[in-house]
This record gives sequence, C-alpha cells and structure tokens, in this order.
Amino acid sequence: MADPQSPAEEQRKGPRRDASGRIVSLTDLVAYALAGFVISVLGMVAFDGLFALLGMGEFGDLTGWLAVIFPAIIFVEQFKAAAGHRGRLAVAPAAALLAVVLGVLAVGAASGFPPLVSGGLGALVTTVAYAVLWHLGLAAADRG
Repeated sequence: MADPQSPAEEQRKGPRRDASGRIVSLTDLVAYALAGFVISVLGMVAFDGLFALLGMGEFGDLTGWLAVIFPAIIFVEQFKAAAGHRGRLAVAPAAALLAVVLGVLAVGAASGFPPLVSGGLGALVTTVAYAVLWHLGLAAADRG
C-alpha cells in the first residue's frame, strides 16, 4: 500500500519553489517557461486561424514573437521573487539581451518561413536561452 502524502506534497502544484517563490530547479524553470510558450503558441494559432477564416489575412501572417508573452510573465515573477538575491539587477538585462540576440539569429536562420513559424522559433530560442542564462547567472552571482 502506498504511503499517504503529506498535505504540503498534495497541495504543491507546479514547479518547486523556495521560500521567496523563486523556482529552484533549472529543469523546472525551463519546463514551466516552455509550458507557457506552448500555451502562447496554441492561442496564436487559434487567433491566426480565425483571422484567416474571416479573410483578415493569410494563415501564418501573425508574428510568432507573441509566443514570449506567457514566458515573460513567468520571468517577471521570477525577477520579483529574487528580490533578496544579489546580482539580479545585472543578470536580468544581460540575460535578456543575449537571449533576444540568439532569438533574432534563429529568426534569421528561418527567414524563408511564414512570420508565425520564424517568429515562433525566435521566441522559443529566446525563452529557453533566458531561462538558462537567468538561472545560471543568478546562481553565479549568489556564489560570487
């Protein structure tokens, strides 16, 4: 027979967080951000399909960069939760700049595809890169 879970384990939904609310594991942060990315993409595809059905453009014309909306909300939440960590004011803009540059390079590599696809690829690269750079940068700043 399985051991009953403690109430704290039963109530925990989503990624593991520390006392301040910051996601503690890189894999949890990346997975949570990717889940937000997928939700954003599904919403964009639905809206773009609706617009195409209504004759307001062709399917794929919507920019895929909108897929960073939910991940950006997650990252703002992480920035707020890291208020007590040293270096967050330096790590956040540096990680954002490098992640966006990598995303733009990905868009350039996929320039032959519709904006929904190429921008979505850029948003995906930006999301993953920012999550990794933020988490590792914050860990390095805390050690230094």
